[in-house]
Amino acid sequence: MKKLILLAICLVFAIETDAQILNFGVKAGLNYNENGDLKSIGDSFTRSSNEEIGYHLGVFSEINIPIFYIRPELMYTKTNSSYLVNDKKNELTLKKIDIPVLLGFKFLKFGRVFAGPAFQYILDTDISNNDYKNVAYDDFTVGLQFGAGVQFGKLGADIRWERSISNSEAAFVEDNLITNGFKVDTRAKQFIFSVSYSFL
Repeated sequence: MKKLILLAICLVFAIETDAQILNFGVKAGLNYNENGDLKSIGDSFTRSSNEEIGYHLGVFSEINIPIFYIRPELMYTKTNSSYLVNDKKNELTLKKIDIPVLLGFKFLKFGRVFAGPAFQYILDTDISNNDYKNVAYDDFTVGLQFGAGVQFGKLGADIRWERSISNSEAAFVEDNLITNGFKVDTRAKQFIFSVSYSFL
């Protein structure tokens, strides 16, 4: 599965060498994220995620095809979410590489709508509770993004919604005691706000 996804990503970027590049540039912004439930290893309790703010930054290009455009992006993303356990806030941090591959349509000279898959490679997961440490996590996930934006000259902005479609989970234990710990559903569910600058 991973090899097929990596191949698809390589093909998209390879197409760019033979297609007409509309523009390329840099982008950055904020992620308003919540993950899935936190559960104890023995499923004795469950806690829902609270939304927290993270950030992203990276590069993009746009490839012209008839009527539409393809926009591959390469992003470094840090997301946060939190869980209240025993009146203590536990903040979950994910650091990952995101590669959205979006199909878009422009209208009214400045507007755009888009949607497509987002491939993610999780670099690290961490929980703020120092009593627990990470012992395992799924490092490759796939999500879907869709949204809308505007472009005025070289400056752009967009808002998008992302939801993971593949399972992803991280496990944390205390002093390597697998019976004393919890697991977290790390599938993203987030609003993403971005601003961009195009070089062309």
